[in-house]
Amino acid sequence: MRGRQPLIVYVAAVVFLTLAYFASPVSREAVWHVFPGVETTAHAHPLATALVFLVTSAALAFLAFPSMPMICLAAGFYMDGLIGGATVLLGSAFGGLSAFLFYRKQIQRPSAPSNQKSAVRLWLTLLGLRLSPLVPAPLVNVIAAVFDVSPLQYLTTSMLGGAPLVLFYAQIGQQGHHLLSGETLHWQQFSGYLILLTLSTLLSAIGPWRSVLNDVKKLKSSPGSNNLSLHSASGL
Repeated sequence: MRGRQPLIVYVAAVVFLTLAYFASPVSREAVWHVFPGVETTAHAHPLATALVFLVTSAALAFLAFPSMPMICLAAGFYMDGLIGGATVLLGSAFGGLSAFLFYRKQIQRPSAPSNQKSAVRLWLTLLGLRLSPLVPAPLVNVIAAVFDVSPLQYLTTSMLGGAPLVLFYAQIGQQGHHLLSGETLHWQQFSGYLILLTLSTLLSAIGPWRSVLNDVKKLKSSPGSNNLSLHSASGL
């Protein structure tokens, strides 16, 4: 039981923060109206602002917090859309990497793919899952931990696969800043990010689902499938 304490504490923290977020009396509209109030401070300290978004996005990604879109919108609002999106993307990638390493420590896994073809297929599967806006990032973290991918492989697929959606949200935040400031909306720029997100979503539907489902079926039918469980106290 003691060996499972870190996992229990982690799950409890995730559940508590998620419930507190949805039960909060502060509406999302009220949060949106707060944005302009701290704009001067954010622009006066750009490096500190970037650091805040970097650390915040990393912490929220580690805790699988449901407010990540709000962080992307805020980053695009207070900073340039591309810079803000890149900052959140980097922070969330490293936060997700921390969660992935934590999950991997708690799970007994099958051996990594023994041939190059299987390794490439697994890499493409992770990339496709990360490209899909319908698949939660925490679920991808668990899948990556189960299939024992390398940290570099995880970080690469997270950065590449998460970029279209994160940058799109940041672009919405930037367009919101233009709207509230009375500036001209950059529809061509917004349309470009929308097209990128659409193409990446369509690309994610081509093959990853069949690949990952086949691998899961093989794990269930293999003799060592019972080893896919939490470590006991002696294993940590």
